[in-house]
Amino acid sequence: MQKPTIIGVGELLWDNLPTGKKLGGAPVNFTYYACALGANGYAVSAIGKDKSGEELLQNFEALGLTSTYIQRNDLPTSEVGVSLDSNGVAQYEIYQNVAWDNIIATSEVCSLAKSTSAICWGSLAQRSVASENAILQIVDCVPKNALKVFDINLRQNFYSKKVIENSLSRANVLKLNEDEIVILSNMFELTGSEIDKAKQLIEKFNLQIAIITMGGDGSVIVSDKSEVSKLKASVSNVVDTVGAGDSFTSTFVTSILNGYSLTDSHNRANLMASFVCSHEGAIVPHAEIEKFIENL
Repeated sequence: MQKPTIIGVGELLWDNLPTGKKLGGAPVNFTYYACALGANGYAVSAIGKDKSGEELLQNFEALGLTSTYIQRNDLPTSEVGVSLDSNGVAQYEIYQNVAWDNIIATSEVCSLAKSTSAICWGSLAQRSVASENAILQIVDCVPKNALKVFDINLRQNFYSKKVIENSLSRANVLKLNEDEIVILSNMFELTGSEIDKAKQLIEKFNLQIAIITMGGDGSVIVSDKSEVSKLKASVSNVVDTVGAGDSFTSTFVTSILNGYSLTDSHNRANLMASFVCSHEGAIVPHAEIEKFIENL
């Protein structure tokens, strides 16, 4: 079977955790786990021409990831403050006017997008008009039959109804968490249970799949074919939740592309997210993740 090509586009940054800084950002997290699961994964983002960016690039490449589509510009490399509550749940302080606020839809990136099997993007990197336009242009290059995954990723006040609607109109898969479903319920007048709300979003935006993760309460996945999969969380020793959602999305998407059923893909994603929660930071070291995947 030919390896699927998967793109993650958006923010690339340092997560400043209580114990020190770790490489992070949804595209790199998503791409890392896609590659670990056997896909050809590419992150599209931008970092500064500063020392912090140079260090980030070295860390990025040390993970075995391709930096071809990581752009450099004169804005500073992004650093995010991360605090953890008593349950290891992360809260983020995200600063503005950073390198990924000026992502460019280059001809090379658009050429990559035309041959991809799946693309994942969120709302955060669309907080600037420049990156918003670039991301949507890249998404519009993706083949019609590819998985177009909007992992909504609402942070602080860096989103609007317009940005969400523009992305949902392009997506065929939506992923959101327990806080984000509350916001979308108010925004789009959704009612009933999480499953009901997922069905309403599928109908309203012509989606194929809606995914709602609910932390310790598990997750639910609904398809336009009336498939429903609901799983409890399997985490027993949470260190932190950084990157867990990205690993979940990446594992689900990669599994679907590799021919797993919706239910089996959901189960694999649930196990991966639980495993990531048992480690510090978003990126589990290669040796550990490879050993885990052997038994997935």
